[in-house]
Amino acid sequence: MSFKKNLFKNILVSGGYTYLSQLINFASSIIVSRILTPANYGLMGLITVFTGFILIFSDGGLSYALIRSDYGRTYQRILTNLSWILGSVLFLITVIMAYPISLFYKNSQLFWPTIVLSTTFLIRGLSLAQGALLAKQLKFGFIGKVTLICMVISVIITIILAYLGAAYWSLVIPQIFTAIITAIYYEREVKLGFKIFPLSYIKVGFKHTKRLIGSVIGFNTINYWSRNTDNMLVGKMYGAADLGIYNRAYSLLILPLSLITGLFNTILFPSMKKLQTEGGDIESEYYFVLRVITFLSYPLVIIFILFPHQLVLLLWGKNWLQVAVLLPYFGLLIFTQTLSSTCGSLLILYKKEREFMISGWVGAFFLISAIVIGAFISLKAIAQFYSISFFLFVLSFTVYYTFVYSLKFNKARVWGFWMPKILFSTLIWLSLYFDVLLMKQVLLGLLTAYLFFDCRKEIGKIILLIKKRI
Repeated sequence: MSFKKNLFKNILVSGGYTYLSQLINFASSIIVSRILTPANYGLMGLITVFTGFILIFSDGGLSYALIRSDYGRTYQRILTNLSWILGSVLFLITVIMAYPISLFYKNSQLFWPTIVLSTTFLIRGLSLAQGALLAKQLKFGFIGKVTLICMVISVIITIILAYLGAAYWSLVIPQIFTAIITAIYYEREVKLGFKIFPLSYIKVGFKHTKRLIGSVIGFNTINYWSRNTDNMLVGKMYGAADLGIYNRAYSLLILPLSLITGLFNTILFPSMKKLQTEGGDIESEYYFVLRVITFLSYPLVIIFILFPHQLVLLLWGKNWLQVAVLLPYFGLLIFTQTLSSTCGSLLILYKKEREFMISGWVGAFFLISAIVIGAFISLKAIAQFYSISFFLFVLSFTVYYTFVYSLKFNKARVWGFWMPKILFSTLIWLSLYFDVLLMKQVLLGLLTAYLFFDCRKEIGKIILLIKKRI
């Protein structure tokens, strides 16, 4: 089966489950947002600034290592030991940090939810290697089924608890249940077992993965704070209610990254690994994937920029209208972040872990600087400065450093693909910042025409594949 057919078969299978899961989650948020307050969501946002950071260490590149390796069952089982050890360490760190977190925000309500959430690190350590093995085996249908089951259970528990007046606990408790369910289903499918290996075996397994682990953790650490410094500063400087507003807007940026890029990355890395093993043309196939992602994400960009108030009213009601002020800037980020988020998988595929880490560090410097400056002005300024910093500095550097310098892709092809997107994004940002409606409408019209022309071949191939009933 060709790369394109195999890729889209897996995307359609996995995407069907993923999008259905997210549709259910979205529908539930419409209900829950009318029961819970922005402050309830903001309280969870305060906690997850830190627990989310600790969560990035729970994988630490182990999934990439398992998928990329050609080692057998013993190596895979050794990685389960490493994931258990990581999970236990992160559990203890989170428990220890619970009280300092509550002191930092001067909010004693944060203590017990942080303790409860810390148990998810222990549980996720039991499913990490199993999930990576499922991806390596391209069993995305099974992964999708588990995701859907977990989402349905999580939504039911959340709505019941919110209705009963559990407040922010209705956002905490479901995470424990979904982590347990995932671990049980994954292990039943792959049957890796829970054997504890001698320390010498674990040292050997770590030796074969430490370079990848170090680079991925180095990238994820700085990348996390580049994405969450705004949450921390908003919570500290503006309070839980405003953080709830900001988080809700930011969640609409993260949603397409999860639904589109997250889905493609999950399938892209093992699919590219298979293509590399077979000696295929990775560069050409990668540009094909990027254009497909562009075509899928662009409608959301239009909605976020042109109809933010209508979208917020439809989804969450009048209490959340402040979100609409931020949405155009986050919506504009969707256009390029859904594309640039695939760079990491490509660098790791080519064993460029160090370059992957460095690109994250440089990008984080620009983003964090912009966020800090914006935080001293307003919530809207954070979104404004975050987005323009990404277009002008982060994306430009990432494109050059990843594709031209590190991977030695064809320069003309690289800049021919990326430069129009950087220019259009910057110009549309200016139309938003200075509130020039005509300029915004003209630029969006030109961008739409350009994208249809640029993606015409890919659109045709997708239609052809669908007609053949992949």
